[in-house]
Amino acid sequence: MTVLRLATYNIRHGAGADGRLDLARTAATIASLGADAVGLQEVDDAYGVRSGFEDQASRLAARLGGQVRFGAVIDRDPAEPGGRRRRYGLALLSRTEIIEHHLHPLPADPDRPGPREPRGLLAARVAGAESLHLLLTHLDNRDRRHRAAQVRGILQHAEALDGPAALLGDMNADPSAPELAQLAAAGWRDAAWEAAGRSAPSPWRTILTAALPAALPAALPWTPRTVRATHPARLPRRRIDSIWVRGDLEVTGLEVARSRASDHRPVVATIRV
Repeated sequence: MTVLRLATYNIRHGAGADGRLDLARTAATIASLGADAVGLQEVDDAYGVRSGFEDQASRLAARLGGQVRFGAVIDRDPAEPGGRRRRYGLALLSRTEIIEHHLHPLPADPDRPGPREPRGLLAARVAGAESLHLLLTHLDNRDRRHRAAQVRGILQHAEALDGPAALLGDMNADPSAPELAQLAAAGWRDAAWEAAGRSAPSPWRTILTAALPAALPAALPWTPRTVRATHPARLPRRRIDSIWVRGDLEVTGLEVARSRASDHRPVVATIRV
């Protein structure tokens, strides 16, 4: 049996809740999680002035050790002729070797106006847990129907995977939201609820939650103390960053770290494989 700590963290290109760019602060927050693998969202690679045109994924790996794999959901021409391409997307940091990784584009709802930015799924496996698939994503932040289409894309990809899997992501929705209910219906389990020793929310809770303002569900009385909000970092009201598991995995703990190195707080789960 292998025990792993898996984390998800939207780093907001290294800009903290105070709006100040400080990738060293981001790295310190990641290091404090003690995670074996961390899925990162909103990572820049020579993207622009906002992040100093740095390769943030490589810089974080150099500071923290281990390996990194980057998946660009946005890939633009260089700012200057002969320069590096301007990229933005997802990154997986791992203390052990990353055996393989692939970036899969996620669909949008064809009946809705196009999303502001494309979305993707970074799928990987790491040494020491060869049977465990790690999936990393960042869902649409504006339209529930786009998120629903993207979840369907994740499930379609996951159908082809053998063995247990963990999904790490900024879902831009509470785990009880209707668009994420597809995950539970397909056998995925919210790590926070499993760590709290409770079953997934009932369909009635999902319906009620969907009808309430976004700021309320995290504070409702049925939310266990271990299920904590992640956004905004200063005073979190929404639990939009989450970890999901499928298959022969046991979630023994889940924590939301207190940090203002981003506008999100990171989530880390302890999992027995």
